[in-house]
Amino acid sequence: MSKKSSKKIIGVSTYETKKNGTMYRVHFTYQENGIKQTYDKRGFKTKKEAENHMILVKADIDKHGELIKECKLTFLQVYDEFLEVGTNKYQANTIHNTTKYYNDFSELLSYPITKINYAMLQRFFNKRKDKGIETNKNLKKAINRIFNYALDVGYIKINPITRVTVTGVENHINHDDVLSHDDFIKLTSALDEIGTFNYHAYSIAIQISYYTGLRVSEVCGLEKKDIDFENDLIDVNKKLVYKGLKKVELYTTQQMKSKKSKDIIPLFKDLKQVLIDWFEMNPYQKVICDKNGYYINPDVLAISVKRISKKLDIDFHFHMLRHSFATNLINSGVDIKTAQELLRHSNFNTTLTVYTHVNEEHKKDEINRVFESICVNSVSKTDSENLVN
Repeated sequence: MSKKSSKKIIGVSTYETKKNGTMYRVHFTYQENGIKQTYDKRGFKTKKEAENHMILVKADIDKHGELIKECKLTFLQVYDEFLEVGTNKYQANTIHNTTKYYNDFSELLSYPITKINYAMLQRFFNKRKDKGIETNKNLKKAINRIFNYALDVGYIKINPITRVTVTGVENHINHDDVLSHDDFIKLTSALDEIGTFNYHAYSIAIQISYYTGLRVSEVCGLEKKDIDFENDLIDVNKKLVYKGLKKVELYTTQQMKSKKSKDIIPLFKDLKQVLIDWFEMNPYQKVICDKNGYYINPDVLAISVKRISKKLDIDFHFHMLRHSFATNLINSGVDIKTAQELLRHSNFNTTLTVYTHVNEEHKKDEINRVFESICVNSVSKTDSENLVN
């Protein structure tokens, strides 16, 4: 592709029309991939308008080495093309999360992709302020992927959604909740006491995540060969793909959340014994599977465990296990670099955010402990003085 255009003829000329009289025309030639091309556009009412247009077109050619023609595709057509062509750099679960918001952004589908601007998108999200904020954030991400594809292939020059602000109703579920060790024991014991193979598998999944911080898709993708009992290590090298798939369609992929997600992590001695006992009961190569050896869909696991946790008055969701792991590390004095390695965060700031949050909570607990102790001692001293008097 030619880096710079070579313009042989550059000019603004006039022509006469019966309806509007004198009009202006932009006409020039340029080189595109070594081939002479001609640009010709009419209909300008003033010379200044024609000259400004010519400057913009020339700048566009100089920047791209070719003339970017106006795209007439609708948002729907670009969306369909994105699913056909532009999904390679995304994980399967991410593409599923994009398609599941189809109905939410359906009112945009008929508009030409080039006519959708910031103001239109901001009005679109303003109308959704009564929806959940997490839903709106994920919807914005889904639309953003489509616009990024349009940007990559040259259908648009800027992504209009990047400056859009989303609001919404706060979700009452706090995904930073921590599962106490007592509740962890209570929940896993209750699952084991049910006595079925599947519920034992649910308990094992929770125990693995609690002691390793693995994400649910990573836990459910583990195989027995990934567990090294001799050296007390777990090889985290894949995850389960499950969104929108039937039980028999679930599969694992080595395309992880980040490069850092693949790692070899230590196997805690108590978890080691749990897994040794489980492997004697489980005849399949999958670590987490149902009684027939199929992968367990994490959504099914979540629903099943939720029923039990509600009975125990434990507000449980699987991701809290990863946050509990981080909290236990930091509150036990593990340095932030080691915590980053154990959590397999690719970004140091991600670990730092967790570290800051946990220590803020820890400082609150400590200040309460200090002054509760002072108050108790003060009351005791006053009572003693009253007795003496």
